[in-house]
Amino acid sequence: MSYTDMEQYWIWLSSVEGIGPKRFYQLLSIYEDARSVWDALGASGAPDGMKFLGRPTMQALRDARDEGYFYRLFDQLERLEIRAVTRISEGYPARLTSIYDPPPTLHVRGACDLDAERMIAVVGSRRCTRDGQRAAREIARGLAEADVTVVSGMARGIDTHAHEGALSAGGHTIAVLGCGVDVCYPPENEGLLRQILDTGGAVLSEYTPGTLPLPGNFPQRNRIISGLCEGVLLVEGAKKSGAMITVNCALEQGRDVFAVPGSLYSPLSAAPNRMIVDGAAPVLSPWEILEYYHWARRPEVSDANPHRELPLDPEEETLVAPLREQELSFEELVEITGFSAQKLNSHLTMLELRGIIVKVPGGMYRAYL
Repeated sequence: MSYTDMEQYWIWLSSVEGIGPKRFYQLLSIYEDARSVWDALGASGAPDGMKFLGRPTMQALRDARDEGYFYRLFDQLERLEIRAVTRISEGYPARLTSIYDPPPTLHVRGACDLDAERMIAVVGSRRCTRDGQRAAREIARGLAEADVTVVSGMARGIDTHAHEGALSAGGHTIAVLGCGVDVCYPPENEGLLRQILDTGGAVLSEYTPGTLPLPGNFPQRNRIISGLCEGVLLVEGAKKSGAMITVNCALEQGRDVFAVPGSLYSPLSAAPNRMIVDGAAPVLSPWEILEYYHWARRPEVSDANPHRELPLDPEEETLVAPLREQELSFEELVEITGFSAQKLNSHLTMLELRGIIVKVPGGMYRAYL
């Protein structure tokens, strides 16, 4: 990928260890541009305008003012097929320009449009319930079917299920990482990362390639998840859930906040329930979000018989009814229905073929109806 001279120096300055967004923009407020920072470092003595950096960062900046460092930086980007999108580049997401401390440079893998009109973040607890997993997948799937790009952080739990839901609809999804885009975290999501890229999605980070997933990186990256989007959906989270950092970022940025309600007695429903009390829009399906933005209109279904198009016989209804409420394993279904393993397996197979139920990761079953 080719860059202008100004972009190259911008990318260089933002890559230096210790130069986060605050220090980056402070340097640019003192010097004309990133090239001027490079030139000032070439003069003898310590530039007065850089004394606020402190000794370690100042030394890192001096070490980086090196043609070899410069060459290796851009060689690495090309070799790893990473494009650097700076705030002065075409393609930088317009929504991010208005947030507090917008990332100077985004490192991107994948071809997804970062500035799409329809973008919603889906976040929640890493230790989610089956209902939370199902809600994240089904809502994300419904959004993706309406051409909404689903944004999340590829963390364990709700994030992973949101990405998977969007992918199951053949839609686009963007993962915002708290590490370099060449580092997969959590490691078990390597297949998910590859699927995101193979289906036209994107993985992005403000951190330079090779950056490890340090704990302090994740709260920082959450402002990007919310900043990219029109709104943020909180699926599950305890009172002090990390997902609330993203929600708070959304509120500070003037983004819309949605929440999936849950049991009064479930600790993981504490945060979304509180958000609803405080004014967040409750979400029971993708339609609450789609209709809020006038992105789609839900099909009319008769209240008297909402499942009229797929009639079930009594035994099938016995099986499907509990799967409408939660995901269940084969063994749990044997216990609930009283069917033999052979009969249950036969019903499951036929209902899967008819598209009424689906088998999900973990060997669980759930109903579409």
